[in-house]
Amino acid sequence: MVKQFLAAFENKIRSGNHERFIGIGIVPLPISPVYCASKAGLHSFTESLRVQLRNTKVKVFDLAPPATQTELLDDFNVEDMKGASIMKVEDMVKVAVKGMQTDRFEIRPGQANQLKMMNRLAPGFILKQMSRSVDRMLRTQN
Repeated sequence: MVKQFLAAFENKIRSGNHERFIGIGIVPLPISPVYCASKAGLHSFTESLRVQLRNTKVKVFDLAPPATQTELLDDFNVEDMKGASIMKVEDMVKVAVKGMQTDRFEIRPGQANQLKMMNRLAPGFILKQMSRSVDRMLRTQN
């Protein structure tokens, strides 16, 4: 499928245009397991695709935004967002565009970079912190 998709870009690439792919990867968020698993899969896919396309003019970027002020956050409990720095969409887009312009292939605006580093250093702690919303939900069901 990727080969067929990339074939659509061949004419643009031959004409000198550079193409970009953007993927999104984040740490586990137990309240949204399918969403997060798909993003983790996309992160893995962008890494592999970047290697496969390194000798072409196609650039593959991985964008992992932090909590961003979108409709997605409307479904979260205020308690779940306690301590999170919510980034404005416009600010996240500026960081993403600047990252692509400077060929920074893994772009993590705002708190996203800190979260990734903390997840590497203390994965159990981060999972526990990210699980608070599920824990709260389970307590209210009992």
